[in-house]
Amino acid sequence: RRYGAGRGVLDDAAPTLVALADDAPAPAHGAELLRLPRAARGGLDLTALLAALYARDVRGILLEGGARLAGAFVAAGYTDRVVGYLAPVLLGAGPAALTDAGIPTLTAALRLDVRDSTRLGPDLRITAVPTTAPKER
Repeated sequence: RRYGAGRGVLDDAAPTLVALADDAPAPAHGAELLRLPRAARGGLDLTALLAALYARDVRGILLEGGARLAGAFVAAGYTDRVVGYLAPVLLGAGPAALTDAGIPTLTAALRLDVRDSTRLGPDLRITAVPTTAPKER
């Protein structure tokens, strides 16, 4: 949603493909558009998105987005690796890492197996993979 001139996404360094719903208005910039159907809950149909990317020979995605986008990929079972960063800072409030991920209880939580942890200055990068298939949760 928040991209455009001045954000570095639409520069000439690499081609930019913008995925948007069939019924969404076209943005006023020159990026290539990929029109997709909406999912039942209103976002993009992620199965259609991944199929369209696969047809373009895209075999991997670095998903950098907000809690809603990350939650949608987790809920659909399209997450095969999670990279998280832990800083030595405690906050009393803030946004959730995932929303609408289909994980209502601790019992239903997506369990992860830590594969790597790397210290980056005072921070810690943790790489993990899901230990259960989406249908098992």
